[in-house]
Amino acid sequence: MGEKLVNGGLFLLSILYTYFARGYSFGSPTAPKVGFLPQLVGYCAIVISGYLLVRSLMGKGDAQNVKLRCDYKRLGLLVLSMVVYILIFKPVGYLISTAALLYAAMKIGRVKGWKIPAAVSVLASVFFFLVFKVFLAVPLPAGLLF
Repeated sequence: MGEKLVNGGLFLLSILYTYFARGYSFGSPTAPKVGFLPQLVGYCAIVISGYLLVRSLMGKGDAQNVKLRCDYKRLGLLVLSMVVYILIFKPVGYLISTAALLYAAMKIGRVKGWKIPAAVSVLASVFFFLVFKVFLAVPLPAGLLF
């Protein structure tokens, strides 16, 4: 029953999100406007949550195989790291704060070593910086670097 309620709630939330996202201009794939990504995400969320809702209503959901085991200490650390991210995002800037958050999330998630988490966090931050700042011209806080 819980799976049906969660999937139904997500489906309704996806519809509501997409409804409000449609208030922004879409543009086109070659010249996206403010509403392009929110609408694209909204439509994808409707399809995915609708599929999951139908599966759960047909009794083919995955709820019977789920065993909830939660390490509340790691969950708390992850939430705390996101709160710190929100607080330092503007003063420190996008690149440093995002790389730090990704590194912290990987270490909290028990990724071994420091080289791979450091490389992935820096490369992912730079990649998304290029996508949003350079290609899509979205203003991001420069912070300490610029």
